[in-house]
Amino acid sequence: MGLCCSKPQTSDAIIYSPSTSEPSTSSLSTSSNPTSPARPIRPLFEYRTAELSEANVNGICVGLAAEWLLNLPSSPSSRMRALRPGTQNHSSAAMRQQRYEDLKSLLRRNRAEGSHNLQAKSTMLREAGLEPFAQETRYRFGTSSRIDQIVNEVADNGSIYLVSLRFAAGGAHTIATSTSNGMTTLFDPNYGEFTVRSDQMGELFKSLADRYRNPNRHDISAVVTQRMT
Repeated sequence: MGLCCSKPQTSDAIIYSPSTSEPSTSSLSTSSNPTSPARPIRPLFEYRTAELSEANVNGICVGLAAEWLLNLPSSPSSRMRALRPGTQNHSSAAMRQQRYEDLKSLLRRNRAEGSHNLQAKSTMLREAGLEPFAQETRYRFGTSSRIDQIVNEVADNGSIYLVSLRFAAGGAHTIATSTSNGMTTLFDPNYGEFTVRSDQMGELFKSLADRYRNPNRHDISAVVTQRMT
């Protein structure tokens, strides 16, 4: 089983093999007003609304994100309790992660066309009862880039997304988002839930990126989104 940013303060990453078909890419433009002073980045945990700890120690972020999406009708505290180690949902997350890894390995052995990662992930999600779109979108993410395009997509009212953070040094980590009535909730298997007004998602993404940079030493180089129907 792959490693998936398993502990917030360790060197942690899930490694994906390069796919033969890359997701569509949108470059993030630089700030429209580069002379404006940078606003201080708010600490990530000031946004947290429900904590989850030690659930991702074995690197099962894709499975945990799938279980979170399936449990969206529940309350935030119920969702976090359901994902704690030792629960049925946590065991299901580990099984879904293993299924995803097995499917990806099978596609590689069979030299299947297209993105093995996307196909394996989508198959696992459909088997779980979710309805993922067949395409994903890749955004470049840099220190001088704006994240407006990402926010405009994932904060669209009524939308649900699986989001992959790709790191400059290699590896990736999966999170999820859900937007309703002008509020967006971001779930990170390492930390829990963060709920903000949708127009605050840009600031939340900056805080998340800053947290992975310091103390974790993981610089986000790209963000890949996949919508659920």
